[in-house]
Order: sequence, then structure tokens, then C-alpha cells
Amino acid sequence: VIFPYHPRLGRYSLNFHEAQKACLEQDGILASYDQLHEAWLEGMDWCNAGWLDDGSVQYPISRPREECGQKETPVGVRNYGYRHKDEEHYDAFCFTSNLN
Repeated sequence: VIFPYHPRLGRYSLNFHEAQKACLEQDGILASYDQLHEAWLEGMDWCNAGWLDDGSVQYPISRPREECGQKETPVGVRNYGYRHKDEEHYDAFCFTSNLN
């Protein structure tokens, strides 16, 4: 199961290491690109960008809209690329078999 981790502290408040820890606290790990892509194929649509296990930041869009990177852009897993793990802050995409 893939789930987006959006901390109570507010949007985009986790660096990479904090994102890893947040997933572990939910009995999970940071998701891989393949896991996020599979979730997108199953209909996941999430407007907030999150860390993946390889240090990239991405988000799945099934319904393009202005507030999520423009209405005219294609559906898919959108990629911010590899980001600075200590200095930049995003949400996280976690993978787990047990959702707490």
C-alpha cells in the first residue's frame, strides 16, 4: 500500500531524513518510483510532491488542474528531480503492508 505522508506541521515540512523517519514510524519505508507509478496506474491523484527512496521528489496526477501544475499538462507521475536531502522540504510517499 502506498500512502502520502502529510505531517501535521503543515505542507512540505520534511527533509529527506525526516521523511524516512516518518515512514518508519508508520511501519513503512519511503516508496520507490515503481511503487508510486503503480499507485498512479491504480488511480492515485495527489497534488503535494513527496520524497521517494532514491532522493527524488515526485507526485502522481490523474486529474490535471491549475493548482497541481497546470490543467494542460499530461497525467502521470510528475518529477521535481533529485533534491537536496538536508535543505529542501516536501511531504513523503510511504510504502507499507500495515497501515496504522
